[in-house]
Amino acid sequence: MRDWLRAATTPRMLGIFALLLVGAVVCVRLGAWQIDRAVGAAERQAAIEQAAREQAPPVPMADVVAPQTSFTQAMVGTRVEVVGHWEPELAFWVPDRDLAGETGYVLLTAFREEATGALLPVVRGWVPERSEAYLELPTGTVTVLGFVDGSEATESGSPDGDEIEAVSSGALVNLWGGPIYAGNIILVSADPALGAPGTAPDGVAPIEALPPPELPTGGLNLRNLLYAVEWFVFGGFALFLWWRMVRDEVVVQRAERAPTPAAPTPAA
Repeated sequence: MRDWLRAATTPRMLGIFALLLVGAVVCVRLGAWQIDRAVGAAERQAAIEQAAREQAPPVPMADVVAPQTSFTQAMVGTRVEVVGHWEPELAFWVPDRDLAGETGYVLLTAFREEATGALLPVVRGWVPERSEAYLELPTGTVTVLGFVDGSEATESGSPDGDEIEAVSSGALVNLWGGPIYAGNIILVSADPALGAPGTAPDGVAPIEALPPPELPTGGLNLRNLLYAVEWFVFGGFALFLWWRMVRDEVVVQRAERAPTPAAPTPAA
């Protein structure tokens, strides 16, 4: 150990260490910068996809997912249009939901699709307090427009009267029957408009629209991530190179201190 310390603290080796350490720090900082770029690129790509979905023309719900079939994450945020009629007797209040810093309720109502007869859970919006006026809905054919969203996790799935803890198709199928769509839609507008966001029954506050579901960022940008790994490897190699140089110096110093073997005595 003393030999290593003596070799590492010579002016020459200390100078080399300082240069290589600066290089390693630069490499680490460049690697961290590439990671920031990797995260930023993924977030920007997700934001572009989010805006594109929000502005895209609506498609029929049947083009996205069929009733009683599996729901995938790729469907989230798709703008859809559904024709059918409201089932006002199949409605729940989802309590303790925040919007803009206020706590209130989310309105959840079943919508019977005209083409398939399947039930579609529709999140109609947010309200500050419960009122039977919000449950008044138009009869006859209605066209609704909204964003597809996935079911929420639920612990019990059992309602407490007309309140339910989560928007979960798995729980609702036991309460409403089937066929039913997996997932739900977040309502944007309806025609006729009564019961949709922006409408205000007599004596109560307007229904507030909920934001579209956010798309996942999709992780890190692979190219920038590989650049970051390369910079970290370069930084580690700089320190490894100094260690090798110290080791070689130790070998040289030990060889210099080793006694010179005596010359053999000539034979008589």
